[in-house]
Amino acid sequence: MENNNLIFTLSGIRGIANKDLTFDVVKRITIAFGLWYEEKDRKIIIGRDTRPSGKIIEKAVIEGLTSTGFEITNVGICPTPLIIHAKNKLKIPAGIIITGSHNPQEWNGLKILSSNTFLNSIDLQKISSKLKEVNLDSYHVNNQIPAKNVKVMNPIPEYLYDLSSFIDFKEIKEKNNLRVVLDTGAGTSKLVIPQMLTDLGCKVKQINNEFLINRDFPREIEPIENNLKDLMMEVWQGRYDVGFAHDSDADRMAIIGENGVCYPEDVGLALITEHFLNDLSNIESEIFFVTNIASSLMFEAIAEKYDVHVIRTPVGERYLTEKMDTLIQKGKMVQKQNIVFGGEGSCGGIMFPQFNKARDGIFAAAKIIELLVKSGEKISKLVSKLPKYYSHREKISINHKNIKFIIKTIKKELLDEGEKVNQINSDLRFGKENEWFVLIHPSNTEPVIRVISEAKRKSLARVYCEATTELVKLVISKL
Repeated sequence: MENNNLIFTLSGIRGIANKDLTFDVVKRITIAFGLWYEEKDRKIIIGRDTRPSGKIIEKAVIEGLTSTGFEITNVGICPTPLIIHAKNKLKIPAGIIITGSHNPQEWNGLKILSSNTFLNSIDLQKISSKLKEVNLDSYHVNNQIPAKNVKVMNPIPEYLYDLSSFIDFKEIKEKNNLRVVLDTGAGTSKLVIPQMLTDLGCKVKQINNEFLINRDFPREIEPIENNLKDLMMEVWQGRYDVGFAHDSDADRMAIIGENGVCYPEDVGLALITEHFLNDLSNIESEIFFVTNIASSLMFEAIAEKYDVHVIRTPVGERYLTEKMDTLIQKGKMVQKQNIVFGGEGSCGGIMFPQFNKARDGIFAAAKIIELLVKSGEKISKLVSKLPKYYSHREKISINHKNIKFIIKTIKKELLDEGEKVNQINSDLRFGKENEWFVLIHPSNTEPVIRVISEAKRKSLARVYCEATTELVKLVISKL
């Protein structure tokens, strides 16, 4: 089978639905996964986002898994963080989440979970290699077998119950008079967040909650400023306290302030970090904040204030999960309980392993409400207290160019210009410590290179980003 148009990354396998990701292709992938999977416990959890293409992909996944002997727990349409929460709580050793995440509607994909986190690149490559061995004629499925081997469950009540033991719903509700606008973008968060916000005492208005007549999403899926004009206007005109937006599988979150401003992705994580660390100010445990190399320099500034260790990882949720697990286990080995948390500020996701070992946009929204209620202050006031950095971003399409060669060439150019370049996997980062940085990041989910810059002055962030973007384009044009 040709799989040149599929993107195999640490975020899973992605492609254009019904073109790259057809029924047969998905079935082959899941059979290849089943052939690769060596654990005796062949239990697996699956779920999907709201994309219309997910229904037929789900059927292919079920046929592929049951034909290779899996017992399936199917949670249906469900946010990714809830699927991971249920998987870990039920001790299910594997998972497949059908989602295109923040990618445009025509995309879909498979996020594949191991016993601890997402599969690594070596495992994904082995599965990709096994695709050549799969002959669908050898894997016929009796229509009665899938029904027998598939158990359906709803993980939402258990998730909300566990959340209420981590956040004091009763205390917040008694003091809460916040008015919130929620833009789910017709994604999976609409199944959870309205109820959660109501339980916290918020008065909630929902927009962009349903698909259009032609089954298109009501807005572009990625929750970034250009796609959230409706939400920004609704919050500002209606004088609401805050607005939230999520992508289709709800692992990302964007915040709109009461002034109608869409804040950069790092701000939500920074607000939660400041609030959390302030509450821990009298605790003697060693505290570690884990984030990726694309996240803001403001986290070092916040960490210094509270004497907290900052650990930087490559971009990708699995790297954060692995590092957090390592730090937690090290603490246990010396009979010390390390406090470990963090997130990928570059996409608005937070990770509190005490609650959920996943990037969780739903949990993030709950923590922001907790912060607003306890502080009694407006979002804009809280943001004004954060360390000041400005970011700029550019995106460059690369199609099927040789990423390794591009990165190698760019690195040489930068070194020749006197920059000190730090390479982590395929990412290049350079700059001046705690002053500014530029990150060149080949996307894990799309055929693009992202250039991200940050500096203490807005003009500098833009200049650094645009100059680097021109360098990348020049290198690509010579290929």
